[in-house]
Amino acid sequence: MSTGLSGGRRGVHSRSEWTTHWHRLAGRLTLGRMGRHKTISDDDVLQVARGVFRAHGHTATTRAIADAAGISEAVLYQRFGSKDELFFSAMHARGPDIEELLGPESPPDDAHEYLRAVVVRLAKYFATVIPLALRVMTHPSFDPRTLARRQPGGPAELHAGLERRLAALVRRQRMATPSVRVTARLLTSLAHDWALGNALAQNATSQSMNHLKKMVDFIWNGLRPRSESC
Repeated sequence: MSTGLSGGRRGVHSRSEWTTHWHRLAGRLTLGRMGRHKTISDDDVLQVARGVFRAHGHTATTRAIADAAGISEAVLYQRFGSKDELFFSAMHARGPDIEELLGPESPPDDAHEYLRAVVVRLAKYFATVIPLALRVMTHPSFDPRTLARRQPGGPAELHAGLERRLAALVRRQRMATPSVRVTARLLTSLAHDWALGNALAQNATSQSMNHLKKMVDFIWNGLRPRSESC
């Protein structure tokens, strides 16, 4: 008598029967592993690495990142070449989505509410990219020229996009300003400074967001159309 793989007592099996049984079992195990462990994409690896680098800075180890991503260090180096390349790729902030941040080219008539909403969205966007930039600037290999090549446009695109939208509001007499260019830079700078202050203080509270909105309201007093100022 012999004992089967399940532990129960079975009759004598031929060599071919055992071989067939083993291949079936191995096939089920292999398919199970394939179903549970999918190949992680480069984007997902970068997202994991970004979280580790944000928490621990550039001194975080590739072993920690590989473990968090569920891959080996060898695979990590095959994909990204070096730890520095992985760091700068992971901490490279995506460019601004102009349409998402600034809305349509022809904004709604309520210019005051539009400016409030835009500045809040810009502030939240800057709040996500500034901590990454601060980490990048602490890296020993940081080169501002490299950063500029990795992230073309950026603030310049935001300024130009906001200028076009403010100009549309001025044409429709929904707001008044002697310079849409200066106004656009003022509003983006306000959002940027708010995000930078909160990144350094690590304290982005609802109260500080309300303070940001009040500053927009103050600026709006100088942008009201003449019909509302009288």
